[in-house]
Amino acid sequence: MEHILEEDISKLLEVKRFLQSIIDSIEDQIMVVDREYRILEVNEALLKRLNKPKHEIIGEFCYKVLHDLDRPCNIPNHPCPVQETLKTGKASEALHTHFKGREVTYYRVTSYPIFDAEGVVQHVVEMARDVTKWKKAGEKMHTMQKLAALGELAAGVAHELNNPVAIILGFVDLLIEKTKPDSKEYKMLKSIERQGLNCKKIIENFLSLTTYQVTGEYSADVNANIERVISVLGNILLTKNIIVEKNLEKDLPKVRGDPVNLQHVFINLITNSADAMEGGGVLTISTRLNEPGNRVDILFEDTGHGIKKEYRQRIFDPFFTTKKVGVGTGLGLSVCHCIVSNYGGEITFETVSEEEDSEKKGTTFTVSLPVIPSESE
Repeated sequence: MEHILEEDISKLLEVKRFLQSIIDSIEDQIMVVDREYRILEVNEALLKRLNKPKHEIIGEFCYKVLHDLDRPCNIPNHPCPVQETLKTGKASEALHTHFKGREVTYYRVTSYPIFDAEGVVQHVVEMARDVTKWKKAGEKMHTMQKLAALGELAAGVAHELNNPVAIILGFVDLLIEKTKPDSKEYKMLKSIERQGLNCKKIIENFLSLTTYQVTGEYSADVNANIERVISVLGNILLTKNIIVEKNLEKDLPKVRGDPVNLQHVFINLITNSADAMEGGGVLTISTRLNEPGNRVDILFEDTGHGIKKEYRQRIFDPFFTTKKVGVGTGLGLSVCHCIVSNYGGEITFETVSEEEDSEKKGTTFTVSLPVIPSESE
């Protein structure tokens, strides 16, 4: 009898090891909890993410281990599918957004019920999959589709507005020439002229959504164009008490891109950084060849107020701006995104807002452009 019992125990242990090896082989992060949200089992993927030994996790509350909370999750970025499964007895799914310093990570979290003999949910299996890569790719595609649709609309609207604005500016210019500079009428006409020029700038930004297209094989020296832009903006940055630090890697290969268009991108990013550093700060501009050697990265790192969490997913959207009315059109980053994408590059950012950490606050925009292969390759 004792021998049979030992064999049964041995078989049970073997089955347990086999089942554990199965869940450990799965890349998704797996956790089993009871009705009190206590963790009963985890797999290696979750242990690796948490960087904790198993004995420190088993028996603890999942909301404490995963989110450092004292009660079951009920926060916007972490809707709890386990709660829903315990309540409904059905599988549930949610998207979790994790902010760690300058990085944003997305997890698709799915929960499945485990029933007892009476059909009551006793345990819940939760699986979390890192979907950051797919999420960002989807957002990029969505942005490109919106820009394409907006570009078609913008071209038509801009061309319709161009002529009347040009006529208004022309007549205003004639009237200004015939008006005394110290008169009230002169000031009114200059105000009309300023607003007309603002309209013209908005129209140009509209058109830029469709006119920044790759029409040939361009190549650009990144460092030379950075230096050119800094020389143009140098005095403006100086008056704003902004120190520019340069870390430009030497002998970089040329990248794919029209120098004029790339300068437009650099000017826009530097101007945005300057606007974010009210009262002054440090702007560090760096260039480097990435590890595979097929792209050049240009980094613009500021010590500004950072981008708030609620704004981060929208900053490349056309017309989205956090600046005061009349200061920005909200098209600058959309145009930058369009230009860089047209050359097969990408533009990304990392940020820490003032609310998150006042000492580490700031934003880094990275423009990554493909290298032009040398003739010997």
